[in-house]
Amino acid sequence: MADSAKQPANGSTKVPDGRFGEKFDDEIKASLVLWSTFVLAVLCVLGMWITWVMQSYYADRAEAAKAPPSPIAEANEQRVPLGPLLQNDPEGELEALRHEMAQRLGSYGWVDESAGLVHIPIEQAIDLVAAQASTMGMAAPALTEEASADEAPAEGAPASESQENAE
Repeated sequence: MADSAKQPANGSTKVPDGRFGEKFDDEIKASLVLWSTFVLAVLCVLGMWITWVMQSYYADRAEAAKAPPSPIAEANEQRVPLGPLLQNDPEGELEALRHEMAQRLGSYGWVDESAGLVHIPIEQAIDLVAAQASTMGMAAPALTEEASADEAPAEGAPASESQENAE
């Protein structure tokens, strides 16, 4: 009776699997499909490994053949600044700079002590330059444009265009 439950009613020897009364296809071997899948997966992994080995080989070879960079190219390389170097207090820094410059222009001090070079107040420096010019027989430089335009050119020197046009 147990055998009659597995037998189909139409008398065929096929056991239905629930789909349209047909038996599952016996021609496809599950073990063959699994082994084929396994072999293909192994071949894929092997192919990827061979590709990785070849890429590493050629990358190392290209790195070894690369010429060292030119020192000129390194010197001319554009360097990106670290970041914006902004002033915290621009007005205060300008004030401090002007104060420092005024101090330097109005005081005595060493520029290079080993060479004996000093700086003196600007007013005294102007007086010294004017005194040197007068002792050497040079005229003091004109302070305005009107004074320089009124001066006649030295003998033998060509007249300026403005003086030629005026004549």
